[in-house]
Amino acid sequence: MAFLFRREYNLKTPWESEKTKDIPDIWLRKVATMVLTLDVNKDGNASTKDIVEVALRMIQSAGISGIASDVLINGFQDMVYAYEAEQKDIWAQTWDQQVLNMWSNHAKCPAVIEANKTFYRKLFQALDFNSDGLISFSEYIHFWAALDLEPSEARMQFDYMDADHDGEITEKEFVDAAIDYEHNHTDADTKNRFYG
Repeated sequence: MAFLFRREYNLKTPWESEKTKDIPDIWLRKVATMVLTLDVNKDGNASTKDIVEVALRMIQSAGISGIASDVLINGFQDMVYAYEAEQKDIWAQTWDQQVLNMWSNHAKCPAVIEANKTFYRKLFQALDFNSDGLISFSEYIHFWAALDLEPSEARMQFDYMDADHDGEITEKEFVDAAIDYEHNHTDADTKNRFYG
């Protein structure tokens, strides 16, 4: 994985930094994957422009317009501001700085987790296109497409999140999976592929 990051970004990876020697490898891999996935224009950082682009891709993929598209854009912008409130200037940093910043903020776990839960609740609401309080696979696939992730793996992640196996994801199931992905640094065998 580090080789792929090095080749694609031509940057020093966090794995090569003395600053990361005490950070669990599983956490580094997951969070670097998250940041690099959100970096949709592949310029070396996940920026506010990238996050808005994800929203625009979802709008296009789902074919929504009018108030629904405004709600989605506003939801994504709110997510950007919420993250920035907890981690100042996070969106202006290079991807490796973002990963290191996230780890240093990881020590303030309760506050960061609450900010992240707010972020993922808003993302859930943005993905719930028909506002029924659930995400179906047909709604979820637009998130996967917007991130340009492998479509064949979308079902695997959806089924992972669908803890009660009812064919729909609740807000709790979605947020729990996202928080586990971003904060669990002990489970090397996790099946959680929230960001691919």
